[in-house]
Amino acid sequence: MFRLIFKTLWARRRRNGWLLAELILVAVLSWIIFDPVIVVTYDRHLPLGYDADRLCMVSVGMLQPQAPGYDAQATDSASLMQAYLNIVERARQYPDVEQATPVLSFVYPGSQGSSTSSSLLAEGDTIGHDLMYVEFLPHTHFFETYGFRPGQGSMTPEELSDHTYGELNVVLSENALETLFHTSVYNNRLRCWMVNETDTVYLPVVVGTVGTFKYVSNWRPVPIAFEPVLHPDIRSSKDDMHVVIRLKEGVSMDRFLHDFKPWMVRQMRAGNLYARDLQSYDDINAAREFDGATSLYRRNLSIALFFLVNLCLGVIGTFWLQTRTRREEIGVMLSYGATPHRIRLQLLGEGVVLTTVATLVGCFLYLQYAISEGLNKGNAWMQGTASCWVDNFGLHFFIVSFIIYLILLVVVLIGIYIPAWRISNIAPTDALRDE
Repeated sequence: MFRLIFKTLWARRRRNGWLLAELILVAVLSWIIFDPVIVVTYDRHLPLGYDADRLCMVSVGMLQPQAPGYDAQATDSASLMQAYLNIVERARQYPDVEQATPVLSFVYPGSQGSSTSSSLLAEGDTIGHDLMYVEFLPHTHFFETYGFRPGQGSMTPEELSDHTYGELNVVLSENALETLFHTSVYNNRLRCWMVNETDTVYLPVVVGTVGTFKYVSNWRPVPIAFEPVLHPDIRSSKDDMHVVIRLKEGVSMDRFLHDFKPWMVRQMRAGNLYARDLQSYDDINAAREFDGATSLYRRNLSIALFFLVNLCLGVIGTFWLQTRTRREEIGVMLSYGATPHRIRLQLLGEGVVLTTVATLVGCFLYLQYAISEGLNKGNAWMQGTASCWVDNFGLHFFIVSFIIYLILLVVVLIGIYIPAWRISNIAPTDALRDE
């Protein structure tokens, strides 16, 4: 069978040469179009790493001096902080709320903001690593409200929230711990250096760890360091006051948003502060994706789908016509006793050989470009820490090439099988008479 397939391909080498050239061009274009879509789709479907399904966020605003109810005597930092914590406590007392925490920063999981002002070095190491820094207020139920997983060997999220922090203590995500110390198991002897521009500050201890998570839902996990804010000045963060709320198990998010919003407008007011907006965390993550790279991803996905449809129509049509022109040849084969099944296998085998050769050549041509320019790395502007096929050049190239090969193979076989099935089931005299 294989010998006959290769002989037939060689005998029809002029026609098959054009088919091969078309498939090579399609393979190269498929790499350009499908690589970013495959990588970003993979990133978006990685586990988030913390329980966002029951999370929502309240944005807190401050009354303007001309607003009714404004208290000119309650504008100092201490009064504002007390009012802020009172609003958090009111949210915590709502019947459907399991826990709530203040987030006094523009940097938090799923936020638009980011902070990488310092590099960390493990004690005794000479290589620094950039981490993303997230600030939190101690003793405010921060870690359990977000639903972070406890790190191996570390305190529980509840214990991390209630820990008595000293100056310059940090909590690391597990992937940050592994990046710095090459271990995923926390112990209380871990110490490191913080390098900030030209200054070097010694950090007494890494207090604990939480499980690896995605800072942005369409990124791969990046290393995170949580910094406790021991002396917050709310006046410098008055535009970044939030309350993150975790719902009780079984509470419908849609029903909660419907019921809670009018309640918070009436009840979540203290001093010069008031609750002004409410969003589920799913909506926050979706908005972050859209403002970041979702529009680009959707464009690439639309192009990929459009290309795939045209690929199917074009390649299927080409092989359909080429197969139908072989009616006389198939009639001769039938007259010499070839079975319809064997004829279909031969035609499909020719398509498999052509597709395999074309994909190998097309991927080799694209490889020359990829070696100099690299492959797609996804949307994150920080290097991910997880061992991933996307970051392994050889594995990345093989996986995407294999996906492209499967797509081309399915399209070609569809274009061959339908007409081959029809013409292999007609009588030999009919096939020869038509010719």
